[in-house]
Formats: sequence, C-alpha cells, structure tokens
Amino acid sequence: MFVKKLTKKNRTWLKWIVGFILSLLVIACLVTVYFNYRWKARLSKAIQNTVISATDSLYRISFSDIKINVITGLVSVDQIQLTPDLKIYEKLKFQKKAPENLIELKIPNLSIKKVDPLKVLRESKLDIDEITIENPILTVSFTKLKGQKFKDIKRKTAYENIKNVLKELKVGSVYFTNVKFKYIDYNFSKARITSIDHLNIRLNDILIDARSAKNTEKIYNATDVIAEIKDYEFSTPDANYKLKIKHAILSTQKKQLLLNGFSLIPRYTKIEYANRFKYQRERYSSNVDTILANHIDFNELLNERTIAASSIELINGNLDVFLNRSKPKLIIDKSPNFPHLALKRLAWGVNIDTLMFKKIQVSYGEYNPATKGTGTVYFNDLFASVYHVSNDSLAIQKNNFCKADISTSLMGEGNLNVHLGFNLSDPKGSFRYHGKLGAMQTSKINDITRPLGMITSSSGKINEMDFDIKGDINGTKGMLALNYSDLNIIIMKKESKENYVRMGIISLFANAFIVERNNPSKNQKLRIVYPYYRRPIESSFFNLMWKTVLVGLKESIGITKEKEAKIKRSIEHFTQAKKDREIRKLKRQKRKSDKLKLLINLNKK
Repeated sequence: MFVKKLTKKNRTWLKWIVGFILSLLVIACLVTVYFNYRWKARLSKAIQNTVISATDSLYRISFSDIKINVITGLVSVDQIQLTPDLKIYEKLKFQKKAPENLIELKIPNLSIKKVDPLKVLRESKLDIDEITIENPILTVSFTKLKGQKFKDIKRKTAYENIKNVLKELKVGSVYFTNVKFKYIDYNFSKARITSIDHLNIRLNDILIDARSAKNTEKIYNATDVIAEIKDYEFSTPDANYKLKIKHAILSTQKKQLLLNGFSLIPRYTKIEYANRFKYQRERYSSNVDTILANHIDFNELLNERTIAASSIELINGNLDVFLNRSKPKLIIDKSPNFPHLALKRLAWGVNIDTLMFKKIQVSYGEYNPATKGTGTVYFNDLFASVYHVSNDSLAIQKNNFCKADISTSLMGEGNLNVHLGFNLSDPKGSFRYHGKLGAMQTSKINDITRPLGMITSSSGKINEMDFDIKGDINGTKGMLALNYSDLNIIIMKKESKENYVRMGIISLFANAFIVERNNPSKNQKLRIVYPYYRRPIESSFFNLMWKTVLVGLKESIGITKEKEAKIKRSIEHFTQAKKDREIRKLKRQKRKSDKLKLLINLNKK
C-alpha cells in the first residue's frame, strides 16, 4: 500500500494539534482536580450547614465521600446518613416546638448526572438533569405530642434555605429505587410497625426559586411525585391474615392512588380460625380488583395525618364473613365498633366526600352447633355510595350526617334497596335505615333458616317488603310492612349429621293456628308491625339491624313472642311424648321377650 510521506510543514501542524489537545486534557484534569479540591470541601460544608439551618439543628447529615467530574458533569456521594439529634429533639419538646415525625435516612450511594458547575459560578444557578438514589432505608417514627406549636410556627421555605448560596435549583428527575420504608407509630401500648420493601419513588421537575415558594400545592417543590410498589405482602399484627397488593401507584400531579389486586387472606381455615380463640370471633376474607382514590390532598396526608379525598372507589370484589357459634360469646360492649363511632376512634383523620362500592359480592355465614349446619346469606352485585365519611370536628359541625345508598340482590333474587343515615355528632351513635325488598320466593332463604332456625318454607312468595327503622346503641324500633302470599312453613329437626326431618304434626299445628298464610289476608288491610329490639351489649351494629328486621318478620307472619313460646312448648311436649312412647315400646318389647324366654324354658322342662 502506498502511504504519502508527511511533509515537514504537515508534521509541524500535527505537533501543534496534538499539543493543543494534550494541553486541553491537562487543563481539564487541573480544573477537575481544582474543583474536587475546592468544591468538595465547600460543597460538603454547604450541605451540612443547609441541613442544620433548615431543621433548626434537629438533623445532622454525614457522608463518606463526594466525587465530582467537571468534564462529564457527574457527582457521586457515598454512604449518606441523615439522623436526628435526640438532645435537640428533647429540647424542642420542652419548648413545645417539636415535630411529631422523626426521620432517619441511609443512602449507600447517590449519583447526580449532568451538573454544570460553570453556571453555578456565573449565575448562581444549579441545573441537574437526574439524581439516582439506590437502596435507601427510610424510617419514619410518629409520636402524638400534646400542646406542641410546631405546626403553627412559620418555617423557612426551601428557597429561603438556599438563597444565600443559589438563586435557583432545578432538577429534572429524582429516582429512589428499591426503597426500604418503615413507619413506626408509638401511639399504642406496643409500637405498631408498617414496613414496605421494594418501593420505587420518582420526583419530576423540581424547581426551587423565589417564585416557587408561592406554590403551596406542590409536594417537595416537584411537579409530580410518583410512588409505586408491586407484589406487596405483609402479615397483620395479630398474624391471622395476610394482606396482598399486586400493584399500587400514586401520583401527586393526578392527586390519585390506584391499587390493583387487593386481598385480605385468612391464614387459617374456618375451623382452625375459630379454634384459635376462646370466644366467638368473625373471620373475614376479601379481595377487590381495583381501588381508586381521587383528588387526594397530599399536604393533609403528610402534615395532618388526614386521608382527604373527593372519592374512593372499590370496584369488582367480594367479602366473605364467617362466624362459628360453637364458642361462647364474648360479653363486651360492641357499641364502640358501630361504623360511625369507630370512625371517631381512628388514629388518622378521615374526610372523604364519597365512598363508592361497585359490583361487590357479600356473604355472611354462621355455623350452628345445635344443628351442626352452616347458614349463609349472600348479596349479589352490591352497589353503594356513602356520602360525607368524616371524623373531622370542623367538617362535622357543618354537616353531622353521613348517608349511604345501597342496592343489591338478596340471595340472587330479591332486589333490595337500603338508605342509611348516621349521626356523626351523637355520642349514642343514632342512625336510621329504611328501604324496600322486591319480589322473591320464600324458599330462597331455606338454606339460611334450616340450619340456623330449624324451619323452612314449602311455599310462599314475598311480594314486597318496606321497612323504616331508627336506633342507637341502646336498641332499635320502627315500622315493617311485609306483603306476602301462600306461606306454608315446615318445622324441622336434625336426625343425623346430614339429614333434617320434617316435624309433621307440629308443622300442621303452626300453619293452622299460628302462622298467617297471607298478608294482607282476604278482605283485610295490609298488616303493619312495629318491631322493637333492645340491644344486648355484645350485639354488633349489623347484628342489631338484622335482629330488628327478624323481629318484624316474625310478627308479620303471626309469630309473636307468646306464640313462639307456645310452639317451643309444643315441640318440647311432642319430643318428650315421642321419647315416652319409645320407652313404653321398649318396655313392651322387653316384656314380650321375657315371656318368650319363659315359654321356651318351660317347654324344655
């Protein structure tokens, strides 16, 4: 190959070019060394002083090393630790200026991309393209402090903390990857710990300047904060359940939280669960495809521990509740667990305009040890809207009622519409529920009444039922109008583990002399009853609702307390008479057997 020989002139130019490039490299290296030497110390001191100033000396920050590359615009910080000074914290508590949340943060490595130091020197503006924080460990400890003035103190804005060093700080994105988050609540006898691993957080378009302080809607001066978790699972504090979330994503810009695949899974079977407790306790199982919270106020959430949203929707799910009655009742007052009274006792504030349930399947089952059978009532395709769910005292002063509209299908047949009202300001928990049940065959509820009440219906149709009940923690009373026709009941007894047997004579007696076959009866007005039920202290809210309706149903078909006692006495008399007959039969058989043996012995002789 022919290679053209360089002339003396060309060699001179080549030397100049190579020398110029080498000089640039030497200058770049010297500048890098200079910046690392001068800026590392200045930057370290600036970061530490900013943290101390911004937190009133409550927090200290430390790190092992800072590396700056002026040419590539890369900055790397290793082994960062943000820790509270507990002596300062105790001093602030004494001065009633302490925050309720304390933070500890450990970061193995923080990397910053595309930093322009020259712009900092020329304009006092710091532009950063991207910050990546890998595997941080964040611990937040909450302690409710009485009489503290921390929230009332006018604190410095982010800009006021940096204005002596920078006119502007702009960051394109901050990535927190694989965060280990722990929240410790010290407001209980034993601290409650919530942990989340593999949490990813992204902050977009952070801007801190003189104008940004006026924008109070931004969280951490970012246009959007996005948090995301996948395949999250943890056990409840009592270790009886697992909670799973397939995917969750939160956005402060959209003011939205979206959860997919939410499940509450019991760790024990129905029998195993009941055997873990000395007394009766409900077992819950639930899953929801989608939970969507809209227009969340994140400042309220972060600063006031208040869940404030325009709406929360639970879409396409089911709830299964089971109670084993073989264990004794726990005789405690369950009135504090009434929904609107329990809402007041929550450690967190709640202020939700509308809580919606869409296409939810609900079932409630009870095991009856007397019959060794389980009765289950279920509601298909439940839709509900609950308005003004709040425990905020100011919000309750403006509107002290929470209302709910519910529509569902009872046992897959009867259309049921219920309207509830809860008085949020009444210490006795007053409430009202009224509604209508549409047409359904009475035989649809045999699977409930047979194992739980030893009674079934061979015929009958509910044409319509209207009810209007008021109550509080002491009990309920109201109106119930049951329009039905051609009712015929069968009183049962349990003969074996699987089989129920009709008590024919008692059933005939009940249908002939006690049960009203129709309502309205021929040439009569519709019978309306006014049930009253005094709540035993161990009765829950939903048990109270059901018991009141049950009293009304019995009275509507003619079974008063007196008639019910009469049926019970008749059953007992019938049962005893049958036993007596069996005893007499056995005695007769024995006498015959004895006579036969005597004749056989005489013949042998």
